[in-house]
Amino acid sequence: MEFGIRSTLLAATVLAASFAATQAHAGISSTAQPHPNLLPSCGEGDPNPPIQDVVRLRAARTLGATPEEIHARFASVVETNFSQGSTSLILSRLSDKELAGIARVYKQSNAGLPPKLLDVFASRLSAKELVRVAGTFGVSDVSAAVQRSASPSVATLYTARVAAGEVKVPTTVMPMSGPAPTRYMTLEEIYLEFRTAPVGSLGAGAALSETIIYAGGQVAAAAGIGWEIGTQVGSLIQEYDPSAWDAIGGTTAGVVERVQNAANSITNSTGVQRGINEHAADGMFQYPVSSSNDPYGDWDDTYDLGADEGDGCFN
Repeated sequence: MEFGIRSTLLAATVLAASFAATQAHAGISSTAQPHPNLLPSCGEGDPNPPIQDVVRLRAARTLGATPEEIHARFASVVETNFSQGSTSLILSRLSDKELAGIARVYKQSNAGLPPKLLDVFASRLSAKELVRVAGTFGVSDVSAAVQRSASPSVATLYTARVAAGEVKVPTTVMPMSGPAPTRYMTLEEIYLEFRTAPVGSLGAGAALSETIIYAGGQVAAAAGIGWEIGTQVGSLIQEYDPSAWDAIGGTTAGVVERVQNAANSITNSTGVQRGINEHAADGMFQYPVSSSNDPYGDWDDTYDLGADEGDGCFN
């Protein structure tokens, strides 16, 4: 019973990442999303700290009342990410395994609704790119979207490529294995959400870093929660970024312990120290968020890290 309660807590709180559907950044730029002016000395802090609290309370205002409502938000978030960003660039940064994961979870989240994401793809991608998408989202569904939304020239080229047998179904389309699939899926949704956002789309490491920081920042400090984050994110690392798996620990116990400690340290800290802990978590993946043009992360997920960096804490 206790384990089930922790599972419900983890699923409900971590899935709050879906609040970002209408808050996505337009691009990766220090000027794309204005941030408060920061003082030059580490520890002196943000002169306008309430903004930080507003960012963290957005989830509470938009979180669904039921698990079905919460999961349904994944589809709209991904649709927004691909619509507001460079669709072709985001797609090019995704591995076949990640694209297959997005297709699988999107279909689950969007069940019974028009597949708006496929229309975004059809209206923005080349025929060659659409053929790749068809390998994971399905030829019939993508072809229907092409007929609805692609330009005549793209539709003609796409149809010819499909007829020539160019659609390849990746061998990684099957669902991933991992501990407690229902709870595991919630963190996979968050990872895939970040993976299609401006900072997270830079690479798997950036999205994984943001996932750990979000989970550590949003999940209440409760017995066992850190371990669950460690096991589930560990599975994501092994599945989507195996080189990082080796660098972080190379064994299940080693990776789980480091992720668990990183998440717990973020949960149990505030202000400057929280930013330092977020930076340390980012370090597991060679600091992809810290070194990006927007260290505040997607939807200010790594707000404290960005504030500390602006204050010169990591110089």
